[in-house]
Amino acid sequence: MVLFLQLTGIILQAAKRMQVNVYVEKIPDFSETGNVRTVVFPVMYLNESVLIDDGSAKKLQMIVVEKNVVENIPFMFIGVGIILGGIFMFLMCRQKVPESTSAERQPLLSS
Repeated sequence: MVLFLQLTGIILQAAKRMQVNVYVEKIPDFSETGNVRTVVFPVMYLNESVLIDDGSAKKLQMIVVEKNVVENIPFMFIGVGIILGGIFMFLMCRQKVPESTSAERQPLLSS
């Protein structure tokens, strides 16, 4: 998930949770709290979340595929070059070279 966020700035999933509690205890000088036990009482709980929709997920998938293709283009060219070089060498080695004649093998005479 972090990779996609760094690459595109799109948040895939987010959540926010919050709880508000009240600490309740007996106060000796206040008669209304005579029968109250000491307790942490939850007053409110908030849960918000969001998830990426299908359209945005498809756009994000295309961005990731394009990124991978663009990053690997140099390696594809290198591979094609190696294959073409191998084919060229194979064809050059198969080619028959005509043998030289005895006249061609004689040293040149200077005048």
